[in-house]
Amino acid sequence: MAYQALYRRLRPQKFEDVVGQEHIIRTLQNQIENNRINHAYLFCGTRGTGKTTTAKIFARAINCIGEGSKPCNKCSVCQPILNGTSVNVIEIDAASNNGVDNIRDIIEEVKYPPTDCKYKVYIIDEVHMLSAGAFNALLKTLEEPPEYVVFILATTDPQKMPVTVLSRCQRFDFHRISKETMVNVLREYMEEEKAQVTDDAIEYIAELSDGAMRDALSILDQCISFYFDQEVTASKVMEITGSVDRSVFFELTDAMNNSDGSKCMDIIDKIVLQGRDIGQFVADMITHFRNLLLAVSIDGETKALDYSQDYVAKLKLQGKSIGYEYVLSLITAFADLANQIKFSANPRILLEVCAIKGCNPVVSYDLGSVNKRLKNIESKLEKGEFYTPATAPVPDNKPVVQEAEKQNQEQVAEETVIIEKAVPDDIKEVITSWNKFAKSIDSNMIRSVISTQTRPAYLEDDYLTLVAVNNGPLMWLESHINEVNDYFTKFYNKEFKIRIMTEDKYNKRHIEKYGAKDPELNVLKKEDFTNVFGDFVQFED
Repeated sequence: MAYQALYRRLRPQKFEDVVGQEHIIRTLQNQIENNRINHAYLFCGTRGTGKTTTAKIFARAINCIGEGSKPCNKCSVCQPILNGTSVNVIEIDAASNNGVDNIRDIIEEVKYPPTDCKYKVYIIDEVHMLSAGAFNALLKTLEEPPEYVVFILATTDPQKMPVTVLSRCQRFDFHRISKETMVNVLREYMEEEKAQVTDDAIEYIAELSDGAMRDALSILDQCISFYFDQEVTASKVMEITGSVDRSVFFELTDAMNNSDGSKCMDIIDKIVLQGRDIGQFVADMITHFRNLLLAVSIDGETKALDYSQDYVAKLKLQGKSIGYEYVLSLITAFADLANQIKFSANPRILLEVCAIKGCNPVVSYDLGSVNKRLKNIESKLEKGEFYTPATAPVPDNKPVVQEAEKQNQEQVAEETVIIEKAVPDDIKEVITSWNKFAKSIDSNMIRSVISTQTRPAYLEDDYLTLVAVNNGPLMWLESHINEVNDYFTKFYNKEFKIRIMTEDKYNKRHIEKYGAKDPELNVLKKEDFTNVFGDFVQFED
């Protein structure tokens, strides 16, 4: 006999063999015992959770000539269904038979009663793939089929199905199989198969499968085939699946938190040289950040962290050292990276860029990065690492004292100079000389924000309007707004009244006032930032 895949050979044949779906199995058995068989069922759930398997067991159970709610799998009815030769249990793949004509064939067939069974069962897998016309054609038959017909619809995406179909079915939601349950079942399977698989390998496979038993068995089958007559360990599973050891996730996270870009590049280079899949690595990193977030945010134990005590302890230690705000920013950054990698020809570069951003929060403007920069500043303040230039000693002689008094008088005179308030013509000058003003700013970060994220505008009043993308100027400018104001005063020798509004709000205001958008406003970069300027700034509602 030809070789069968492990998940096919170990497919449950009885209700009690189905794992992780006790709430569904009990309901179906009670229906069979009390003769309350419904005419249409909808089995929903992620891949590999037992939808089709349960449907086949249920089809045998309701037709079995034996007593009770369980199929005997030995009688003249069960055997043909098991072998797939029964004409009374029809399994249809809606992905390839999704047209109206396919449904019309079913409608014609249901007119004829079963030959040697009590029920004629139609199992329609991936039912959400049916076309709109096919669903409409099925509606009437699905609502009032003959008493001997049972429909079992299986899908991974019930949200894609019409409400009219959902309302005609009894819905059962299949849960993801827990890691603990899956580990126990896989260990039993491996004992039956007499395969040499370590416990840490089984646990890692259960983690990779994400609650899908079929995926877990497929990975196991692949590993056993590759390492035939050898013991399968966690490291060997990683080689097969393109995954990396968990210690790498801790190392890369620490490197980014310590702003060690060189270490990050070394880690990424090592991963690439080992032939690891970068997409899988990024997904694993997101899982690691999720675990860090749970470890640092939740007090006590939680089933959401289904790992060993040593691993959870390492998570809590690292999570406390970097803070949950920074973890949140890393989750966001790597989630975006995962989407970008799908369409990239060179995912390594994207990963390296993302790691550099994690090392240098100054290039990122989310709350987590801002908090990280503030913590770095606080740490330097505590350690006294800020440089203060030494003051040269002044000789105690009269000429020097007189010169100092003279300088003080000149300084006082300069400080008492009255800065005139800006008038509309001054605001217009700002608009025309914006680029020159931006170049005059000696702070690299402030110059970057002013030149790329902000544009000046004039609405025929006494305010200089700063138009910024989406939610306004960048968050980190909150602590630098006085410096920005000083730059305006220094360059134009005028005191400006400033208001800030988003580009959308400015365009709306301009249309209301002038009947069209401002053609003079340059297009800004589309990124999401927040209004956080100081007290002298008027914020627009």
